[in-house]
Amino acid sequence: MRRAIALAALFTAGPAMAQDREPALRMNDVQVLGSHNSFKARIPSAVMADLRRREPKLAAALEYDHLPLGEQLDRGVRQLEIDIFADPAGGRYADPRGERLARAAGERTGFDPAAMRRPGYKVLHIPDLDYRSSCVTLVRCLGAVDAWSRAHPGHLPIMLTINAADTVGDRAVTAPLPLDDPRLLDALDAEIRRALPGRRLITPDEVRGGAPTLAQAIRTRGWPTLAAARGRVYILFDVRRAVSEAYRQGHPGLRGRAMFGWYDDADPDAAVQIVQDPIVEADRIRRLVQSGVIVRTRTDANTVEARAHDWTKAKAAVASGAQAVSTDYYPGAPDPAGLHYAVTLPGGATVQCDPVRVTGRCLVRP
Repeated sequence: MRRAIALAALFTAGPAMAQDREPALRMNDVQVLGSHNSFKARIPSAVMADLRRREPKLAAALEYDHLPLGEQLDRGVRQLEIDIFADPAGGRYADPRGERLARAAGERTGFDPAAMRRPGYKVLHIPDLDYRSSCVTLVRCLGAVDAWSRAHPGHLPIMLTINAADTVGDRAVTAPLPLDDPRLLDALDAEIRRALPGRRLITPDEVRGGAPTLAQAIRTRGWPTLAAARGRVYILFDVRRAVSEAYRQGHPGLRGRAMFGWYDDADPDAAVQIVQDPIVEADRIRRLVQSGVIVRTRTDANTVEARAHDWTKAKAAVASGAQAVSTDYYPGAPDPAGLHYAVTLPGGATVQCDPVRVTGRCLVRP
């Protein structure tokens, strides 16, 4: 907590919080603290020990984990990230090599093979290695968010980023199924809509309204008001270009789709962007935010800033005006490496009026 207080003192003060201007705000006029790989549970000790021997740099990068999603939301986090893996037949990720190693060492990890054998999207970080999750299926993760949301009506809109690393990397792990298959994408949308039915979800169709494109809608009419967005969820699909293109195939302008896509800045379907480095791309983030786009950026990565007790990127992220500022170290996050590092918005807050879009006095409730 002392570190979080020290961080707050490092920031230039944001807008004074003395006058409630919330009725005039739209959902892109707010900046929130988020979490990265929000589902991630601690890697078993035996797996981490083996990884430290073989790939010490990777082991250090993965030495973080998170509270269950509802507990993060309790602490004021309002942006969450979920990594998905298609598993239409079930069982593809039900017997990870890391779990075998942990069992052989006598560890009880809480891994749920029965859930992993059922068809549907699974949630994990790296197959066989960083395979433990606080909610092992997408249905469970979305259910946890929906349950918290219904128990806390009137909360700020929750931004979800759904990430899919669906190509084989350079590690010998279970190969994911490529997602540039319309049937898999339709199944993904169906899972989302079952978990977040009706107006629980803010969709591209709602934001576009009668405008010809999403880009034109957010630059003219604007995003929904904050009052209309409260108590709801919106989702950005964070995937490689081929999957983004497949997602809008047969759905021009993302009509009928559950999620916003990640497209080039000038694309007519671009309304939400991920910009990873708020130092190198500070000007781009500010330009996007001023134009009406919602941006998610990072304050730290791979435990590097936390190990160095460096808040330079965190300060840049807040100053950029990115509406979602994502960290592995929100206040109260687990600290398996004992780094005593925390990131907040100015004054120790987890939400504030956006410092680029809103000037003067402003107050916003989480």
